Amino acid sequence: MNDQTDRVPGDVFWRIFLEEERLPSSYRETAEVWFKPLVQFILQPYNKQAATPASSPQIIGIHGCQGSGKSTLAALLEAWLGGIADLNVLRLSIDDFYLTKHQRRSLAESIHPLFATRGVPGTHDIALLEKILRAVIARSTEEIAIPRFDKARDDRASLEKSVVARDIDVVLLEGWCVGLPPEPEHRLEHVINDLELEQDPQAIWRREVNKALAGGYTAAFDLLTTLVVLKAPHFDTVVDWRWEQEQKLSGRQQGSSRINDALMDREGVERFVRFFQRLTAWGLEVMPDRADLCFHLDQNRQIKFNSGPWAGG
Repeated sequence: MNDQTDRVPGDVFWRIFLEEERLPSSYRETAEVWFKPLVQFILQPYNKQAATPASSPQIIGIHGCQGSGKSTLAALLEAWLGGIADLNVLRLSIDDFYLTKHQRRSLAESIHPLFATRGVPGTHDIALLEKILRAVIARSTEEIAIPRFDKARDDRASLEKSVVARDIDVVLLEGWCVGLPPEPEHRLEHVINDLELEQDPQAIWRREVNKALAGGYTAAFDLLTTLVVLKAPHFDTVVDWRWEQEQKLSGRQQGSSRINDALMDREGVERFVRFFQRLTAWGLEVMPDRADLCFHLDQNRQIKFNSGPWAGG
């Protein structure tokens, strides 16, 4: 563990991080103003060398709608806590826990056709996520395999990485539904968009999604020790942000010999986001009050203010 005075990133750190993440130089100022206090809160247990190999790991959830910047924040915290503060950090995305294409097709046949599309609760291997988090908390001596999902192929990737659970000091779990509670039953009676109206008129799909969220997802999210939220100003911004994500993904796949049929055009993105609309809108309503620290964003993803117990006065 480095001394407290050594835990502030310098110019070299920022040059490398901004280049790797393809971020503008202004991101450094944003991070130093808004995210440095978050890092300081995370590091509090270690400030007086109170941490020992037997101390409990921190499980930090990062919630935000698609394109809100949660993956970038997770990457920053990983680099800062790991590279500067010398902690062992495990960064997880709930997206990597999507069920395989075959498994989702089975759900589509047995429960509802909409489960063929990844995204909503019920389309993740949430039991595996909970198992990994519990292994870290218990400081298991066994190696645990971390799955990877290939969005370009819309299927689980064959390559996994392994970590020793007992070595982990901090887990960063980011995802659009991380920490989200189930909706009240009465809300499910009303359709929220044309997808639900045309393909789920009897509310079978959305009730199964909510049931999953109330079950295994809640069990996994209850293991979080800290919840950070990036709140969009409203749902209308999500389509634009998700389209930016798809274009970046497409750019990274250029030159590949694979045929990436799963990459979407603008119309595909607009349809895809409808799957998330109900719970995204629900999250915008309830997550700020559930967060230890909530960053309120404008339509350009600039932080306007923060709130929550960890927010500055």
